[in-house]
Amino acid sequence: MRRAEGFSLIEIMIALLLGSVVIAGVMQLFVANSDTRRVLEGQSRMQESARFALEFLGRDIRQAGYRGCFSENQSIRTNIDPALMPYEFDLRFGLDGYDADGTDWVPLLTALPYTDAAGDDVNVYQTLLGEGANTGIDLDDIAPGTDIITTRNLSMIEPRLTSELTTSAQNPVIHVAAGWDEFKKDHLAMIHDCQKATIFRVTSLSLTGQNLTIGHAIEADQPVNTSLQLAAISTFSTDAAVSAIKTNTFFIAPGMGPNNVGDTPLSLWRKSGISAPVELVEGVEDLQILYGVDSAGDDRIPDQYLTANLVADWRELITVRITVVVNSIDDIGVKTADGMLRRAFTQTIQLRNHG
Repeated sequence: MRRAEGFSLIEIMIALLLGSVVIAGVMQLFVANSDTRRVLEGQSRMQESARFALEFLGRDIRQAGYRGCFSENQSIRTNIDPALMPYEFDLRFGLDGYDADGTDWVPLLTALPYTDAAGDDVNVYQTLLGEGANTGIDLDDIAPGTDIITTRNLSMIEPRLTSELTTSAQNPVIHVAAGWDEFKKDHLAMIHDCQKATIFRVTSLSLTGQNLTIGHAIEADQPVNTSLQLAAISTFSTDAAVSAIKTNTFFIAPGMGPNNVGDTPLSLWRKSGISAPVELVEGVEDLQILYGVDSAGDDRIPDQYLTANLVADWRELITVRITVVVNSIDDIGVKTADGMLRRAFTQTIQLRNHG
């Protein structure tokens, strides 16, 4: 009988060694692929965040100052004391900028609609319907060193008057599509044509068929701005329209949710009109803004780019250059303090309704 044979100890050790080398190579390849996948996902999220942030900012900046065919005229009529003009409806200015100066801002952020440490609303416009309450920005949440920008424009929905408006005692009547409700009672709106425009407070709305009657009478229980009215207006013919005023303030603050290691990344936020701020884009940690000014006013080409605190006349603005710094949101294991990737994206936007 033949003697039973098997692997020798040396052969087994060689096989184990070779197997270990193969397994180590496979594991290293797996780890490298995982790292590459995380990096690619992080890069994709950064590009996506930057694209959305620049789109939101760019769209509103391009529309800033739009007032229909009245856009080129710098004088809007209103009986409102400038000191009492609600921030959320102040279409006299298409843009407001706040430059970060260390831990503070110039101008100060106290001009914004905000909620103070006691939880009280400051500069927040409120209606008799209860809108606007508790919608102020928490200034303590705004990331230090990040700029802030406010854009204002007239809605591009411009329903025309159905009859001529000749005296301040009349109420504008406009022809509207069913369901048109861009503004409500107590909101501010603007009546405008190509020669003149007036901001006023809506005190009533009455829809009959396709005709919307907009009241502007003074009411004793009006909460603020008792001088808001259409008094002493010029004649508005049927080529005039009444439109809503849109105001958006963009700022950087902590987001609503944690990332994969429990940290809360910064996000781009927006406060629209008298609504509460909402988180727009996660992973945006910085916003820096420069304003292109044509001080000579001759060729609509910026002579220089200035921070908001150095802009002497906002009507001289030609372009706005925005830079956002975005991150990968999650810790993807790269060699940074928090394991996140970062990248800056810059876009220069031509203003359509300034100058």
